Amino acid sequence: MSTPAAPAGVVRGTVRDAAGAPVAGARVAFADGPVPLPDIAAVTGGDGRFALSAPAEGTYTLVCRGDGGTATARVRVSGPAGTAAAARPEDVRADLRLS
Repeated sequence: MSTPAAPAGVVRGTVRDAAGAPVAGARVAFADGPVPLPDIAAVTGGDGRFALSAPAEGTYTLVCRGDGGTATARVRVSGPAGTAAAARPEDVRADLRLS
């Protein structure tokens, strides 16, 4: 049995409505990326926050749907920081505003 590869990075952010209030229950997913993607998605918590693990370095397109509309964003994941023995996924910030 093989061990799954560590993610290249984690995309974290907050979904807000047009007025700036956090949106709970919004679905945030990768729409496009540098590798074929399974249906990777997150649902925002009560504070509007989400986190998605990016499987490889590269540019990703995020799409968000929630009460109040939709939003998209592009983010660049650079890969783990540090030495190979101590490599940790890089955190990338992506805040989305529904319209």
